[in-house]
Amino acid sequence: EPISVVPNRHLERRRCPLIVGIRGGTRALSCGTGPEPQLHLEDVELLELFAGDKDRATPFTFYKTFGGSTHTFEAAAFPGLFLSTAPGPGQALALAPAPGA
Repeated sequence: EPISVVPNRHLERRRCPLIVGIRGGTRALSCGTGPEPQLHLEDVELLELFAGDKDRATPFTFYKTFGGSTHTFEAAAFPGLFLSTAPGPGQALALAPAPGA
């Protein structure tokens, strides 16, 4: 499925903060707002997050870094945790610390 992205205009631009979504920008990837990250998709418009406030958009924001041929996506709401490949076949994406990302 194609991925949609918009910048989070409230966070440091030099860190490339992106709000990530699918389905034409009608669902966004969130890390949750609790004490522990919980990666899931939410029915929310990416453009609403773009136009909204910092607190609303941060759980949906990932800092993109490019190194060599690899991009990493660090969760803005949970520094030090990155989008990681699925741990096994048929399993969902996860968040992992840098060595496992």
